[in-house]
Amino acid sequence: MYEIRTAGLKGLGVFSKAFLPRGTRIFSEAPLLAIRSGQNAGDIYLASRFLSPVDKGRLLGLSTHVTNELKIMRWSQAAWYTLTNTVSEIFGRKGKGVIGWPNPQEHVTVLNIFRNNAFNLGPSSLFQQAVFPRISRINHSCVPNAQGNFHDEMGRFNVHATRDIEGGEEVTLNYLRELGTARESRQERLWGGYGFACECPACDLSSERARQGEERRVKMHEELAKYVEGMASGAVLGLEAELEAVQRFIRLLEGEGIAGRELSTLYLEAAKLNQGYKKYEEALRCAERGLAIDGDCLGTDHPLYQNSLKAVHDLKRLQ
Repeated sequence: MYEIRTAGLKGLGVFSKAFLPRGTRIFSEAPLLAIRSGQNAGDIYLASRFLSPVDKGRLLGLSTHVTNELKIMRWSQAAWYTLTNTVSEIFGRKGKGVIGWPNPQEHVTVLNIFRNNAFNLGPSSLFQQAVFPRISRINHSCVPNAQGNFHDEMGRFNVHATRDIEGGEEVTLNYLRELGTARESRQERLWGGYGFACECPACDLSSERARQGEERRVKMHEELAKYVEGMASGAVLGLEAELEAVQRFIRLLEGEGIAGRELSTLYLEAAKLNQGYKKYEEALRCAERGLAIDGDCLGTDHPLYQNSLKAVHDLKRLQ
């Protein structure tokens, strides 16, 4: 279905070996290294020390990017971990076996790799952050052709095609949360967090498509700013203004060719707002559109898809 190979200056990347229809589950991978809410840098390193030699090699083979400020902070974290972990703490964990003395250099390397490759799985997930070694090879695009979502019941991170992917085409994910932000802001966050400048179709301003997309993003944020100001002042009230704002965001994402949970959530929100107006036909249309997108990016076995399916059934009973 896919292969991992060189992707030019980006290093390694994931490429489809054949045509992948929209909704195809490309990856389903369990975490290699994960932390739960409330755990910290020391827990990341401790967990890594219990990996098998093969799994540790897979972890250490992933890419990393670190600024001087982060380097100083992570060396401080590693030094503190080494100083505060006594011999009894290291060897006294029942059932864990002997793992040896902490290695500050390895600690820093593991932190750098984890922070550069971990996916944020959300507050409702079993894990807060986790690394998936094969999925970590997928490169970024601001207009991706795939999306990953964690399935708590399966304990796996699933990546689905959000549009048709041609054979030989690179599979991409958006490393950033899609908020319709402008190019300058996206580039700043990608450079600071991952150490690269994005050259995807949305960022290449030499193309007409990118320029038009940038204009749409800037205009939408200007309109949303007016909406927020109006809400704060009391000049904008009611579901109608909220529905209009949601519809603007939908038009922006669809104009950019972006499909995923961000878009399905907006359609489901539009369904609720239309239901509030007793516009049940339009509410059902929006809910069914959101359900279809959820089916593509989550899979029909995901609990969130089942929630969307229930919303559609509830609206059908109102027709």
